[in-house]
Amino acid sequence: MDFEERITGLEIDVQSIKILVGAVDNKVERVRLDLQHAQGANVRMMQALRDDIVDFRTSVDARFEKVDFRFGEVSAQFAAVNARFDKVDSRFDKVDARFDEVMVLLKQLASGSAGTVRG
Repeated sequence: MDFEERITGLEIDVQSIKILVGAVDNKVERVRLDLQHAQGANVRMMQALRDDIVDFRTSVDARFEKVDFRFGEVSAQFAAVNARFDKVDSRFDKVDARFDEVMVLLKQLASGSAGTVRG
């Protein structure tokens, strides 16, 4: 094989390599673009997920505020009921004291010494 034939073979090999490198370069560029698109979609998805979580947390916080407010109202109503029961207890204490007086008078009547009591 002479020199010119060897050079021509090498030139053909170089041309084939250039074609292969060009094809690989195109595929690498397509993969790079696909990765960029996937990354952009991933970022948008994560942002949407974050926004949903923020909205959900805001909604939950607002509902807890309403629940806390209602518990405050219920606590105030229980305090009012307790105050009423305290008044009823006070009245029962007065009635109980009056019954004690009546019992003393009845005992005095039964023993015959009630003649000195006048009401």
